Amino acid sequence: MSIRAWLLLKLIPAFSAPFRNVAQLDQTIRKNRAVGPALPPRRARQRFAFSDECWGDTRVLRLADRSDSAVPLRLLYLHGGAFIFHIQAGQWALPIELLGRLGGAVVTPFYPLAPEHDWRAGIAAARRVYLDLIDECGAHNVVVIGDSAGGGLALSLAQGLRDAGEPLPAALVLFSPWLDLAVKGDDQPAIQRTDPALSIEFLRAAGKLWAHGDAVDDPRVSPLFAAQQGLPPTIVFSGTRDILDSDAVRLAAVNPAITLQRYPGMFHVWAAAPIPEGRRALDQAAAFIRTATAGNGGGGAQQRDNRNLP
Repeated sequence: MSIRAWLLLKLIPAFSAPFRNVAQLDQTIRKNRAVGPALPPRRARQRFAFSDECWGDTRVLRLADRSDSAVPLRLLYLHGGAFIFHIQAGQWALPIELLGRLGGAVVTPFYPLAPEHDWRAGIAAARRVYLDLIDECGAHNVVVIGDSAGGGLALSLAQGLRDAGEPLPAALVLFSPWLDLAVKGDDQPAIQRTDPALSIEFLRAAGKLWAHGDAVDDPRVSPLFAAQQGLPPTIVFSGTRDILDSDAVRLAAVNPAITLQRYPGMFHVWAAAPIPEGRRALDQAAAFIRTATAGNGGGGAQQRDNRNLP
């Protein structure tokens, strides 16, 4: 573990306390709604072409490469937040860093959140934005990225597209995905003792809000329990100090076709952190996307100079 990662590991509990306390869940949600979703950093909005639009009834933010050698790649980014919180400022590092490495554009929908909405509304919003993107550039040029709850939403989206016989994205890239909303992995109580960010109790409470009366282990709610065949190439990043590492390991057990990058000692969504381990994970994700989109007839992703990114 790098020194930066070790220092951050010690600081995380001080910042994650509100997101571990079930007793204050309603209050934390109200505060989150009052603040609203974070916009991409100003430097990113200056470096890339930025737009804030409504696609139907879904607010969608886009960051696009300004270069003359723009590629048709579209990164559909589904943010995490336990299905109940708006995107936080630090989460923007994932799509922005990948955009800097690959070119193309990042498209981020603000999908409906619980408790005001349920999983049906969230998946429907993600699906509508995805179908608009494939009309724009073809499914072979779309890669779906998600972290935490957004990773689970990304997998649910792909499973629903498969079941409906609709075009699948070129790849899925999942960072610390939440795939079992029941949080019933046998190993999770032991992992919780070293997880600085998450608690089983908090996740279960948030999962019930998203399920909205449906069973939390319903395959449509918890994609770990759905059929895993016939999905796009998938890479999963997980850290061993993360309760949700259990989800990643269990997914690999039922779908050996996925690529699992498991980082010893890393915490929840460490890839978004400014640490060497985060940069390495993003480099691996970019390489996976290049491979998945190579030879697609539209140029695909490219190797880019990633210096001086915001």
